[in-house]
Amino acid sequence: MAVSEQEWTPAFPGQRPPFQPGHDLSTRHGAYSPRRVDPLATELVALVDADPAVAWLTAADRPALWAWARAEAQVQLLTEYLERAGEAAADGVGDLDNDAVKSAYLLLHRAEARALSGRARLGLDPLSRARLGRDVAATQVDMARLLSDARDVQDAAGRGGEPS
Repeated sequence: MAVSEQEWTPAFPGQRPPFQPGHDLSTRHGAYSPRRVDPLATELVALVDADPAVAWLTAADRPALWAWARAEAQVQLLTEYLERAGEAAADGVGDLDNDAVKSAYLLLHRAEARALSGRARLGLDPLSRARLGRDVAATQVDMARLLSDARDVQDAAGRGGEPS
């Protein structure tokens, strides 16, 4: 139940009004906030969807694509937060004695690992894309060989002989 500022009266001088629903005053980096993560993730998914070079992704890949995009969005938010912390500390790193900064670095490491894994699984990094291309080419060669063998068998059957 939200209390409007007109209904609220301070209990003592200098007391701040109660937090309203949807406030972001307690948000540090936003990596846990769907309001901050989801718009960035949606943008990343749209970029991948619009890229004709990743035509192999289908509707069945949506959950994995969304998980990757959320991890990438968290990386972006945490990186921005840690850059601000580094600027505030004037050393480019941030106050590593501060638990919030230490926790953000640990969370950044985990988010980067999830993003890296997602890129590899979806074929969005150069190595996995090359492996995917190799696998597709090998499959096409195997299919061509099977079709050629089937054609040889069919031709031999038409001539009444053995396949070559």
